Amino acid sequence: MRVIAAILADAVLVIYAYVGCTVARVALGAPPEMIDTLARCLLPFVAIHIACMAAFESYDFGKNRSEADLAFSAAMGVIAASFASFALATFAILYYAPETQVIGRSVFAAALAIELAILPGWRVWYTADRRKRGDLQCRVIAVGQPDNIADIARELQEYSRVGHVVAGCVSSKNETPPPDFLGHIGEIDAIVERHNVDEILVVGEVFARNPEYLPGIVDLCERRNIVVHIVPTFYHAMVSRLDLYEIGGLPLIQIKPRPLSGPYAFVKRGMDISCALAGLVLAAPILLAAAIAIRIESPGPVFYRQTRSGKKGRAFDIVKLRTMRVDAEKETGPVWAAKDDPRVTRVGAFLRAKRIDEIPQMWNILKGDMSLVGPRPERPHFIAKFSTELPFFPLRLRVRPGVTALSHVWGRYDSTPADRLRYDLAYIANLSFRLDLRILIGTVKIVLTGRGAR
Repeated sequence: MRVIAAILADAVLVIYAYVGCTVARVALGAPPEMIDTLARCLLPFVAIHIACMAAFESYDFGKNRSEADLAFSAAMGVIAASFASFALATFAILYYAPETQVIGRSVFAAALAIELAILPGWRVWYTADRRKRGDLQCRVIAVGQPDNIADIARELQEYSRVGHVVAGCVSSKNETPPPDFLGHIGEIDAIVERHNVDEILVVGEVFARNPEYLPGIVDLCERRNIVVHIVPTFYHAMVSRLDLYEIGGLPLIQIKPRPLSGPYAFVKRGMDISCALAGLVLAAPILLAAAIAIRIESPGPVFYRQTRSGKKGRAFDIVKLRTMRVDAEKETGPVWAAKDDPRVTRVGAFLRAKRIDEIPQMWNILKGDMSLVGPRPERPHFIAKFSTELPFFPLRLRVRPGVTALSHVWGRYDSTPADRLRYDLAYIANLSFRLDLRILIGTVKIVLTGRGAR
């Protein structure tokens, strides 16, 4: 009901803003036909605004969202919707409407100003009011060693802007219990149910010293739709450098129960399919030229198939242009990519530098094995190996792997597993259209300049 009410309120505001601004513009001397044009465009304008607000998660009144976050989402949704509405009106004017029925730019600017002045502020007021009434509050438990979780829980309770209520502490060691002790980590499932917990705050040392707890925590997160925050230790900060999320001044790594859900997941999949189809068609001449070059330099198959681990560890065959000698791993077995790899052919080095060898993976996108943007898929051998060395490595499998990744844009081709992991976790923790767009733009720059590709 809360979401439906918000959608209806937004729709009413959009209608009043555009109608009011258009009437005012006509009163100041604009052609009266402008009102007729608005009448035909008003319903699409409302639909565009609701879709953009949903895409920017402006209707997600989750317990773990701050007022500032909601206001920012609303502002971004309004701006995107205004530009999209202006583009639609411009298209209609160019091809269908006479010049006398043009909706002036001043109408869009004034409507945008009205919406920016009201919508973000309304969400801040509504969220703050509900939290004062005891609604939209998160019940949190802190998990860790008794000597440090008490201070962290106290800091979270005192300084959080999101309305957290600390229900108590759960110890990871059998020693003197901390204040507000609820039980041992082995009882966490029952504790979560008994105390109606919404979020779990875990001190990173728990996983550094006892990595066997991580799968159980992630499983609990999935089954009970609970968000897990991890306070990174120095070790985890060096490995992941995830200072992109904070609550009450605490830098946190966040494990969400469903990293991809709602409008973002739907639109992302639609974008994947559209871009994959367009990419295969537009890149056909490039693929043909690359295939000829591969066959001339190194006789053998043009395409290379290899088993990789996808979402939730599901195996699939990735398709790439062959960049190495035939049977390159016959003697060495699986080897992590390295700089100046002697197995790579001269044509293969060029294809890798320009990311051309990745183009056939558009087929994997269409099949649903991969996405356009996401952590790069690894081989099962490396997944098993690095999962024992890096406690958070399995978290990469919570989303579809991608043709391009944050590590591709800001890292190097021969980056270490720890380097790739920190980029992948940063991407998963900050999933958004903006981040996907930045990665895609960065990938285009690499293709054109070769920067960052090894």
